[in-house]
Amino acid sequence: MKLFKLLLTMPLLLGLLYACNNDDTKTNKDVTGNNSTVDESANNKNTTNNSENENERTGIKVADVNYAFTEFDLDVEYANRNSYDVEYENDGNNIYAELDDEIKGIEYKGDQAYENFVDALKQLTFDETTSDDDVRKEVLKAFALDENYKSFELEVKFKNGEIKHYHHNK
Repeated sequence: MKLFKLLLTMPLLLGLLYACNNDDTKTNKDVTGNNSTVDESANNKNTTNNSENENERTGIKVADVNYAFTEFDLDVEYANRNSYDVEYENDGNNIYAELDDEIKGIEYKGDQAYENFVDALKQLTFDETTSDDDVRKEVLKAFALDENYKSFELEVKFKNGEIKHYHHNK
C-alpha cells in the first residue's frame, strides 16, 4: 500500500515542481498548434535597447537638418580624466543625440543634448577632403574645447556614405 501511495504522489510532485519553474522561457502555441519557445529575457533586452534609443531620439525633423555628415561621434579626453563626448546620428527617419560633458558635469540625451551642441554643428564646414589637422581645429573651435587635450577622436559618416576617422594624441 505504501508503494502505491508513493507511485501516485511522485507524478503529482513532479507536476507541481514543473508548474513552479521560474525560468524566463515560455512555451506558446501558434495558430498551427506547433509549440515555440519564447525567451522573455531576450525580449526584455530588446525592449530596454529600444527605450534607450527612444531616449536619444530628438523631436527635430530630419528635413530641417542639413549637415555634410549623417553621423558625428566626438570624444576628447583630457589629462584630469575628464572627457567631452558628443554623438549625433541622422538615420533618415530620426535624429539621435547624446552629450556627456564631464568638464561641466552634464549628461543629456535627445532634444536636450541636441540643443546643447546644435550651434557647434552648424559652424562645421569641413567635408571628406578637408585635412585632418583642419578638421580637428574646426571642431575644437566650434565646440569651444580646450586644445590641451590628451586625445582627440572623431568618427564622421558623410552623406556620400564615406566614413572617416580622425585621431590625435598629445
